[in-house]
Amino acid sequence: MERVSLLFSHLPKQISGRDEPIKRLKDAVSFLKTQNVTIITSAGQLHWDCILTAVLNSDIPVHLVVAQPMTVAEISEQFSYEFNSYDVVASWELRDKFICFNSDCLYPLWLRRNGHFSRLVSDISSRVDLRFDCSSYRFRDSGLKYILSGWSVAVSLLPDNYLWHWTRGKHGVWTGETYRNYCNDILNSDSPPRNAFATLIRILREKKIRASGLHIAGNIPVTSFTSNHPAKSSTMFTWRTDLQRMNFEPYGIGIAGEYVREKGATSLKYAATPDWDTMQIDNRWRDENEWRIRGDFLLNDECADKMIVVVRKPYEVEQVRKFFDGKIVVYEEK
Repeated sequence: MERVSLLFSHLPKQISGRDEPIKRLKDAVSFLKTQNVTIITSAGQLHWDCILTAVLNSDIPVHLVVAQPMTVAEISEQFSYEFNSYDVVASWELRDKFICFNSDCLYPLWLRRNGHFSRLVSDISSRVDLRFDCSSYRFRDSGLKYILSGWSVAVSLLPDNYLWHWTRGKHGVWTGETYRNYCNDILNSDSPPRNAFATLIRILREKKIRASGLHIAGNIPVTSFTSNHPAKSSTMFTWRTDLQRMNFEPYGIGIAGEYVREKGATSLKYAATPDWDTMQIDNRWRDENEWRIRGDFLLNDECADKMIVVVRKPYEVEQVRKFFDGKIVVYEEK
């Protein structure tokens, strides 16, 4: 049985099924499904994860190459598949060389000029098949950056005594999500799948705001809220060049402040010993007036009566109605 590999350079953080390299990946997998081949591939980076997901979905035999410190068990858990054929190597560099030099045929899909894989492939050009190559493709602007036109009258009239949890577009998997599920959404979406609205829908569908320990002392998972009124939150809805995403976006959930505090929420303290409910005094996010509660926050039936959902655009209300039948407010003026 011939051993072949599919090759991507490092992909941008925001991609979707509309991008030509992803289309070529699906075309290549459909073709190889008709051939008597085993695909040598890996996991642990977006480009490998997308390839592995597409291959597993097509039931083509796989030989997995694992770069330490990752383990076969970790990859099996993330991709819901038991790998019986695999090799383990000491580094990502050795992994890429192993895959290229142990393949009978290589199918480049999208390679950066003079990049890592381009240099590897040049040494074994006689084994390269370019029929699915689209290395000339240039990825579009992700569209994550935007400026709001202003807030609506309905937003101005929202209550002052609520605490608000705002979402934002995300690079990578949601908390608690597998990489295979994330890559499936990339392969089948028309736009980058982890946008702020999709995050809001996930929260409403699960009836839970998932906690995160990112940037929290001790990595303690917390759920965050702000006491800032939505009409005074526009400074939070700004672009962060350092992270290439919005700081927050006008997609969120407001809950009566008294109810959230009864569940254990506390306002953030400054200049205190590092803990889940503290932050350094000179932190630039102090104006966000943050509140935190340890762990996930459940949006059960008791909570639903005290909730308000905010979306950016009028056409998004209908989709929210599938998961929430309470008050929904459109943020943007136009």
